Amino acid sequence: MSVHQGHRGRLRARFLKDGLAGFEEHNALELLLFYARPRQDTNELAHALIKRFGSFAAVLDAPVEELMKVKGMGETSAVLLKLIPPMSGYYLESRTEPGAIMNTTQAAGNFFMPKFFAKQNEEVHLAALDDKRKVLRSVCISEEGITNAVTISVKRVVAEAVRTNATGIVLAHNHPGGLALPSPSDKKVTAQVFRALRLINVQLVDHIIVADGDYVSLADSGYIAALQGEEY
Repeated sequence: MSVHQGHRGRLRARFLKDGLAGFEEHNALELLLFYARPRQDTNELAHALIKRFGSFAAVLDAPVEELMKVKGMGETSAVLLKLIPPMSGYYLESRTEPGAIMNTTQAAGNFFMPKFFAKQNEEVHLAALDDKRKVLRSVCISEEGITNAVTISVKRVVAEAVRTNATGIVLAHNHPGGLALPSPSDKKVTAQVFRALRLINVQLVDHIIVADGDYVSLADSGYIAALQGEEY
């Protein structure tokens, strides 16, 4: 057995016994790279990647073309690393129970947060609810190719409400690299959606803003209640 094979065996055994607890960032990275570089030493490459980008997370967030500029990185290794964040989000989203009940802000946050995991661009998601706040349908209604350039189509929201025969709608969108605080444009479009849905007797239950593992509810902030007060 070579020195490298022995090291790999020990690192795998450590992971299987204790998970990633106590792993240095370069250890976690070299463990991943084992599966793209089965016969080469990945320790030196892992150190080089951390040095170049600054952290484990920054390595995974780096563009493929930048990863491949590091000596020893090929396309297979770069693609493997780029798979990890979206796969993690995919895993979290797949754990969301079909027919989930969205009757609290926390339930809404738990439902939507995985959908924005590791996303670099803004997206808008919608959940259509029935009278018991059961999710009838969840769909991404807007996705832009650049950061902070997403728009919400009021027409699309209304169409989804009619299509599903929903009595309630929850919107959610993300602020990549920003704060989970509603901007003036977020509030403006929330009001537009609220008024359009009101015309077809559908309630805008909430609009969730997600950023960096946190979220803010426009319902909890009192903004949607203020819109409801416009009726009187």
